Amino acid sequence: MAERDVVVCDSQGDQLRLRLLGSACEGCAGGCAGRCSLFAASPDGELVMTAPPGLEIAVGQRLRLCLDDATLRRAAWRGYGLAWLGLLLGAGAGFAIGQAWGRHVDVLTLVGLASGTFAAVVGSQQRLPEPHLTPGCRHLPLDSSTSDSP
Repeated sequence: MAERDVVVCDSQGDQLRLRLLGSACEGCAGGCAGRCSLFAASPDGELVMTAPPGLEIAVGQRLRLCLDDATLRRAAWRGYGLAWLGLLLGAGAGFAIGQAWGRHVDVLTLVGLASGTFAAVVGSQQRLPEPHLTPGCRHLPLDSSTSDSP
């Protein structure tokens, strides 16, 4: 499970402005070394999301953003699996067309590969998985980098 601790900077209606705390990789076994964008934030480390119904939220409260393993697997399949499938199907279709036509098999295989991959990547460009807010938060050091001022 991917998790990230946050503090609530502002709450207006059902919109929350959250500041990310800690490092991007704290407790994550994904192996991306911080290059993932699961908890994508603005350059100042803040993100905006809709408050979950039924969760009492106050400015300055510490929360946790969580993404379960099943959600991460689905996101990986949409990002990598569909592109791989498009690559294979596109290359196969290009090869089949080239064989049926009797010429330019290699060129048509390459065109099929590129267009199949492109179509799959464009088709998979949905939004990133939405993390869930939970009230629990493990012990956090109280220093100037985690102060509650917005």
